[in-house]
Amino acid sequence: MIGPKEPRPSAADEKRAYAIVNDRDDLLCQRCLGWCGAPQRDHRKNRSQGGLTVASNLCVLGETCHRWKTTEVRDALIDGWAVPGWADPREWPTRRYFRTPLNTVRKGWALLDDVGGVHEISEDEARKRMEGVLP
Repeated sequence: MIGPKEPRPSAADEKRAYAIVNDRDDLLCQRCLGWCGAPQRDHRKNRSQGGLTVASNLCVLGETCHRWKTTEVRDALIDGWAVPGWADPREWPTRRYFRTPLNTVRKGWALLDDVGGVHEISEDEARKRMEGVLP
């Protein structure tokens, strides 16, 4: 069943979403921490598939990692850098880096929201969501 369409964000809403993502991701590639070239704000769910310019659907990838995502779609879906056309980006997990109290970083799984929140989840929950077991 096809659900109702979400209203498209206004130009001001899209500008706000980009600012949220710049702040949330520190303009660092979330796949490799910035070793892959100029940072690019990328739509996890393509706009051609109904992906909106909202914070939950955006992440920062460097140019090499962005190119990888567009050519290795299956792997990008498995790691949450891409979102299938039928899925809601707020419910589709993504890998990302988390800062530790000692100011080092570690990689984990998260759900992103539209106000800049990053909600860490377990790998088990991430896999279950991607397999359609959750939510």
